[in-house]
Parts: sequence; C-alpha cells; structure tokens
Amino acid sequence: MFRKRQGRLLPLAVVTLISMPAVMADEPKLTLPAASQPAADVAETSVAATSAATTGAGEVTEPDFRLLRIAENLEQMVATGVIPAQFEEEDLFGAPSEAVGQQGLQPIDAGPSGGLESFDAGDISEEFGFGDWSLISRPALSTDTSSLVDSASFIEDLEQVQGTSEVGLSESPAVDIVTAQQFNLTATPDIAETLVANPTTQTVRARQRSQVGFDPRIRGFYTGQVYTGHDGSYQFPVRSDLDGVFSKIDQSLIGNMQVYSGPYTVRYGSGFSFLNVDTIPAPRYKCGWENHIRLGTNVRTNGGQTYNTMTLFGGGESLGYFANVGYRKGSDYEAGDGLLVPSSYDAFNLFTGIGYDIDRQTRSELRYTHIDQDNTEYAGQFFDVDDLKSDGLTHSLVHRDDRAGFGYRVDSWANYTTFNGDTANGSKRRVDFPVLQRVDDALAEAGRPINTGPSPTPVIAAPGQEFFGIVDGDLISAGMRAGFTQELDRDRTVGAGVDFRYVRQEIDESFDLSDFTDNIGNPLDNFNTGLPAAEVFEPGLYTEYSFKPRQYLSTAVGARVSLAYTEADERDVDLNRSNFRDPFTNEINQDLDVSDVLSAFFITNDIDLAPAWKARVGFGYAERLPNLEQRYSDGLFLAIIQSGFSRVIGDPTLSKERNWQVDGRINMEHDYLRARLSGFHSWIVDYITYEANVIDDPQGARLLRAMNTEYATLTGFEYYCEADLVDGWQVFGSLAYLDGRDREIDQPLAGINPLEGRAGLRLIDTGPRNAWGFEWGLRMVDNQDRLATLRAVAPATGVVELETATPGFTTSYIRGYIRPANNVNITMGAENLFNNNYFEHLNLRLPPEGRFGQTAVLSPGLTPYFGVEVDY
Repeated sequence: MFRKRQGRLLPLAVVTLISMPAVMADEPKLTLPAASQPAADVAETSVAATSAATTGAGEVTEPDFRLLRIAENLEQMVATGVIPAQFEEEDLFGAPSEAVGQQGLQPIDAGPSGGLESFDAGDISEEFGFGDWSLISRPALSTDTSSLVDSASFIEDLEQVQGTSEVGLSESPAVDIVTAQQFNLTATPDIAETLVANPTTQTVRARQRSQVGFDPRIRGFYTGQVYTGHDGSYQFPVRSDLDGVFSKIDQSLIGNMQVYSGPYTVRYGSGFSFLNVDTIPAPRYKCGWENHIRLGTNVRTNGGQTYNTMTLFGGGESLGYFANVGYRKGSDYEAGDGLLVPSSYDAFNLFTGIGYDIDRQTRSELRYTHIDQDNTEYAGQFFDVDDLKSDGLTHSLVHRDDRAGFGYRVDSWANYTTFNGDTANGSKRRVDFPVLQRVDDALAEAGRPINTGPSPTPVIAAPGQEFFGIVDGDLISAGMRAGFTQELDRDRTVGAGVDFRYVRQEIDESFDLSDFTDNIGNPLDNFNTGLPAAEVFEPGLYTEYSFKPRQYLSTAVGARVSLAYTEADERDVDLNRSNFRDPFTNEINQDLDVSDVLSAFFITNDIDLAPAWKARVGFGYAERLPNLEQRYSDGLFLAIIQSGFSRVIGDPTLSKERNWQVDGRINMEHDYLRARLSGFHSWIVDYITYEANVIDDPQGARLLRAMNTEYATLTGFEYYCEADLVDGWQVFGSLAYLDGRDREIDQPLAGINPLEGRAGLRLIDTGPRNAWGFEWGLRMVDNQDRLATLRAVAPATGVVELETATPGFTTSYIRGYIRPANNVNITMGAENLFNNNYFEHLNLRLPPEGRFGQTAVLSPGLTPYFGVEVDY
C-alpha cells in the first residue's frame, strides 16, 4: 500500500502546486466524497482516485503527478476536517489496483493507536483530532457505501478510527461489514436485533426468544452451522434456547461486525457461515497521558426498558485502557393488541481491557468480560432463567509491518458460562398467556381412571396441581488461533495459520410430577433429563492465497483441514432412564466417542465488467460437526420448533454435514444510483434434521430424534437499491427470498423466513459536521405457508407438520440522530409506528387446544426510544 504521513507531505504538496501550474490542467482530477456522504465520520468516508491513463495500444500506465493529487486531496480534507487514510491508484475500470474493494476485504489490523502508527512519522493525530476514541460512538444512517465492495479508503478509515484487528488477505471472500455507527444508532438490548433491523444486512434474520436472547440465522443456517466469534474467541450459547450469544456484548464498544453469508473463509473454524465481532482496542494518545469518561442512557418506552452505561478510558503513547459497565432492565412489553408478553430481564455487564504497544508494529490487547443476568423470561417456553453468569478472557497479540507487507496475529481465549432456571414464574400460567396450564391439563387427563370413559369436556387440572421443573448447566469454551499473512507483491498475498477449539457443555433437568397420578391412582414418578457432560476437541490448520490473474479479475482461494473429536462422559449418563442405555441390561448401547476429519475450501472471483458494473462469482465447500445438543441430548426439553414444546433425543452416530455452495452477485454504481443483486444455492449432504413423534396432548408437543437426511437445499436471492434524489435526500429498497427443502422427502425445512421487502427515505445533513440524520422505512413481510415437515418415527409412516402458517404484515419505523455538540450524541426513533399486531414466523406459538386458543409470542407494538451519550 502507498501510505504517507500527511504532516510531512503538506509543505511538499504546496510547493508542487506552485511550481507546476501548467501541468494542473492535464492532471486527472481527484474524485472527492459525495456531498451526501457524512463528512465528519471518518469511518464513512470514501476517497476514490482517478483512472489510470491509457496509451494508444491500450497499455495502462500510472498517473504522472501523484503529489498534485495528494495536495488536492489534502486541501479538501483540511477544509472539511476529514483525513484520508491512504491514496489508491485505480485500474481502467475504476477499481483500486492494489486491492479488491471492501466487501471482499478482510479487515487488516490497524496497529496501535487505532491505526495511526501505520503512518511512518509525525504527529498528525494532534493536528486533526485523530486518536479520539469517542469517534466510533457517533451514530450514522445505514448506506450502501459502494458497489460490489466498499472503497479501499473506507477500510483504511475503518482501521484508523475503529481499530479493527484482523490480519487478512488483500483480496478475500464476500463479507458484509456493519460499522459501529449502525449499532449506536439503534441501541437494542441484543445486537442481533440491530443486525435484523439494518436494511442493508439482508442475509441475517433472528428468532426472538427474549429481549436479550435473539437467535441469529444467516440464509437459513442456524446455531452450530453459524460460527460466531468475538475478538478472536469462539462463542456458543450455554443452551441454545435460553441464551443469546450476542447479548453479552456491549454494542457501544463494537468496532465493527463482519457477516460471511457462506463458506467463504477458512481462518475462523468449521462452519457454513460466520459472524465475527471486533470491539475497539484500548486507545492510545500521542500528546501524553489522557483520561476520559463516556456516559450514556437509552430508554425504550414499550416494556419500560432502560440501558445505562459508563465507560472510563484513557492512555498514553503506548499504553491504553478502558472499563465499561452497563445495566439493562426491562419488563413485559405490549403487543399491538395490548397483550403484555412476558419479557422481563435484568442484566449487569462489565467489559474492560488494557492494551500495550510492544513496538511500533506489535501490540498486545487483553480483555475481560463479565455478565450477570437475572430473572429473564422466555415467553412460550418451559423454563425461565433465574440466574446466568458468564466470564470471558481474551488476549490478542497483533503484528503488522506495512513496509514488509507481513503481519501475524495470535489469539487465545477462555469463557465460562453457568445458568439455572425453573418453571416457577407466575407468568408461565397467566390467564391471558397460558403456557404450562396445557401441560397441567394433559397430566390431569392422564390420571383419569380408565373405567370412566372419554371425558365430554376438557379435563382441567385442579388448583394446586402443577408440574414443576428446574434446569441448570454450564459451558466452557477455550482455544487459540495463530495466523500470518505476507504480501508477495502488489497483487499477491499468502496466508496460513493453525487453531484449536475446545468446548465442554453440560445440562441437567429435573421434573416433579408428584401432584399428579396415573390412571390407577399411583403418584407419577419424578424424572431427570439433560445433556451429559460432553466435549469437543478440534485442532485445525488453514492456508489462503489471493492474486490477480487479469487486470479486471481478482481471485481468492483458501483451504482448511481439522481433526474433530467429540465424547460424552458415560458416568454422567442417567442410570434410571436414558436413551443411551439398553432397557434390559442398563448398559451404554452406543459409542459416545466420535472422531471426524473436517475439510473446507473456497474460491471467489471479483470481476470488473465495465465502468460502474462489477460481478462476483464464488464457490465454497465446508464440513461441520453436529453440535453437542444434536449428538448427546438425552430427552432434553429444548424449544427448537415453532410450538416450543419439544423433547430432543440426540444421536452420537450422526454424520458430519457437508455444504456445497455457489454464489453470484452483480453490482451497479452510477453517480446517483447504486444497486446489487445476489443469489445463492446450497447443497447440504447429510443435513441434520429430526424424526418426530406426534403427541396430541398437549397439542403441538413433539418428541424429536436427531437424524441425517440424504441431502437438503437452501436457495435464495437478495436485492438492494438506493438512489440520491437531491442533496441530502436518498430513497432505498430491498427484497430477500429464501427457500429450504429436505430433498429426500421433498418437504420444507424448519425456520425458513418468508419473502421480505423494505422501502424507505433518508434525509441527512450534508454539511461537514453531519450533525443530524433521519430515516423512515416500511418493512413488508409476505405470509409463510411453506411449513416445516419431518418424518414420523418408525413404525409410523408419513410426515409430521411442525409449524403453522404465519400471516403477512407491514410495519413502519423512523429513526434518527442529532449531534448538538461534538461530544454529545442523541438518538431517537420508534418501531412499529402504527402499532400493528403481528408475529414473526420464527417466533414461538402454541396451537389451540381444549380450553385454550392460540398463544403466540406477538411482536412489540409501538416502541418509541430515546438515547443520549456524552463524552468528557
């Protein structure tokens, strides 16, 4: 890369301007950022260089007067207060010759001081205000900042301000980058909700389990198929239906999130898609030691939700620190029809870190996270969480030598999460939200004497006849990852690395049925279920390479292989009632130790078709292990189907899943119009699904047994378009479709979102301060009648439908921000403006039964919100 210290170039550039007036007319002009782009947010700024000149023979040559272009750029940046991170030469089609633009760029480490040390000398940070750690907290409206990929200068600015810490290829597979400004625009209790609300992140959807428990999905891939990471560490919920992976992260400290919508990276681990969150490194300051404080509060009026946060941060030239504490609290929210949906939560979080610069190219970042979550209600499920505690420690050693083009990164982590819960909360048996009464009535019906015959009216459990259950569990995740990259020349980069992942998970459930009797009057037995202590060991290695076989073509390839081993502790398998023991001998009847070899590879090609037109074609293959819940659940009551009443039996002999995926994408970018259309198709061999036993009472309950189907497919497309009407006004629209199907029985897969479209209008301040911005939008969701269907468990034949149809709906929102001063940010908005009554297809619902109608986890009604953040 061509990185210069502007502080030293400015005098030279001025001299060049004076001494070469005759040349200025012939010099290609620099394209400055559009007026509609936020000028004060460095991370949103994109500076595109001019196209290279061509000779009569068609040979591409370099521009003759680079210093003049730099001077013009500096003149504009000094006037607006925006400093470019680098200056790129462009090829014939306008794309930087040094790198494929950003959607395909894995972020490169910024180095110490938020990336300022990547410049060679001088103290530009004091002159222009860089190094201001609070810059990342500024909200901004979502815009599709470029065509196929974000501009090269955008990634550089992202590194400068946000300190992203990946050492990556100069060209790499498809990745969408969600910046810090998006998370600060809508402060939600769980950042997965922010991803879903972002109109340009079309591949991510989520199932809402609680206000702090969103289950993210990417193009139909679910937990286990989606690999999630946080600052280099592997993240997995302690229990998939009672824990949110991203609820543990304070979004005010997010640098950016990367979304890989397919098997197009090999550096993280085994998975079919990837979500990775990079938080901000500890700040550094060139002018000596500084200390600062940031105070913030956010209020969502529907449900009385509040989020208060305080961050202390500071440092010196080579040492920095931050300490963030946050407290979130909420109560039942109101649906569009006035129903109060159980959704209380209470959470305290601590996030602290310290960074040290070993030398100018190497830094060390140590982070500690803690969350204490109490009294969290999960509507429509058996259990609520009484207490959940999680502690995590990560360390990153990052080296980046820009002159040599060499970098490495070593991550290590250890996380421990423990929780306990029960069925005792009064909201489980509310008259207007009946959940467990269905189970009470079913147990009372089972105790009706045989000789009385069928009851003409539904059996109602007597007062005080209640079943009771408790649950607890823990999860340990630990590992390390070490990788390097080497830029061989301007067009070629090679990388390789090794990693190791260890996960241990255990869940215990106990049920007390002593209030009920069988049909001859004997008290029903208490029983235990759960997940015996089980472990995953997975060491692996990877390599990747990027190059430009043609001037118009950039290619990235990668491959990975790992050895995976899972086991469950036989001593922890229930002695009295277990699906893993022979009913006659009581001996373990299955091999609980399983080993696999996992492989993955990908190739992506970015193609310059013509000016303003680009394309991407990608192909990837990946294998992944069944998660521990799928292999070792021993009758666990997991809410993994739409009704929420499901008991899961795992299978230790499950085969690994194998995903073959192809992607294609076309991007168009003119002066005032930008659009993209992408499509994909996945063939998943040995897709993990379930066989289902029909349980008529309580209605909707199912006994699920994990199995492999021969193969399944996921197919879909996404479309996004935006247009600049006049200065500061922009319209946008999007459309996303997904279809999933079990091809062996030709039936729909579970958890597939319906067709969804968005349209909206943005209005932003185009002045240098970017002091305000507003967005209004519509979200239009089609009805979903492609309902998940599973095989019946032998000896039964046929299929069992698991879901009920979801009607379509349209909602509207408004959001915006105001910056009355440089250190004050105000956000505001409202979700579901017209207070519509609706529910999402993935959200839980219980079908009508006996004396009960349908009980659905309705989505929130009108939800105004307001937030203020002040930096000192």
